[in-house]
Amino acid sequence: MSIFIASLGFGLVTASIIAIGSMGFTLQFGLTNVLNISFGAMMTFGAMGSLVAEKLGASMWIVVLVAPIVGALATVAVGRLVFPIFSRRGSGLFEMVMVTLAIDLLLQYLVDAVDHEQIFSFNFPSGHSFHFGPIVLTVTQLSIIAGAILLFVSLESLLRRTRLGKALRAMAGEPRLARACGVPTGRIVNVTWIISGALAGLAGLVYMMNSLTVDAFTGANFLPFVLGAAILGRAGSTVGAVVAALAMGMATEIAGAFGGSAYSTVAGFALLAIVLLTRPSGLIGDTLLKEEVTL
Repeated sequence: MSIFIASLGFGLVTASIIAIGSMGFTLQFGLTNVLNISFGAMMTFGAMGSLVAEKLGASMWIVVLVAPIVGALATVAVGRLVFPIFSRRGSGLFEMVMVTLAIDLLLQYLVDAVDHEQIFSFNFPSGHSFHFGPIVLTVTQLSIIAGAILLFVSLESLLRRTRLGKALRAMAGEPRLARACGVPTGRIVNVTWIISGALAGLAGLVYMMNSLTVDAFTGANFLPFVLGAAILGRAGSTVGAVVAALAMGMATEIAGAFGGSAYSTVAGFALLAIVLLTRPSGLIGDTLLKEEVTL
């Protein structure tokens, strides 16, 4: 029983990491309709940026800030310079998936060539350990959980209570109508890429903070969990992404605690398969998939 309860604590940490990434992924996918597989590379870029800052002796706060900045810059560069070329040619959802996959592989192996296939250690202080019965969590892990909650509340407040949020939701639901009503679609898409990229960089950072290692394929290896949570939660729904991330994080850690690490991935994708078979629209609401790519 104590093993099960302890796994719930680790499940919260894993769920928080997945949630940060899936919020960024689902926000961008819900608005642009681009299934951005290169999101994993952006996670790696953010983590690597913070790693470089740490190796250069930067303060802890600078190290944390570097990841979202690098992730946002890299995402905006790809989203505004590369994707529109294919969108203007009439590329649909499937074609854009192939484009993002190609970019992801290119960036992964570029990083791999530069770092000579090394696995880097990240020297980040874990802090004291706190005991909550059988659950033992470090200051860093508690910070990851608190950070995920803060990001969720902030993003939901942005989407629900600001003019920018209303414009984002209008474009996600009816892009053509939003344009006709004078919504500055170009600016809104730019903001979406920035937020999505920043969350990708942060997801890469918190994953590295928890594992204390990073390599060229860190983001790609974690992307299936982010993508799975976004699919489970419904495209464009941050609430759904967080709920799905919680379910996936708990499932993977409980399975790993009783069956070994190999079963963690199996449990995550088994949950994805079961939900999609029984509820194709995801855990929350109906699908928001559109035919049009909005860039």
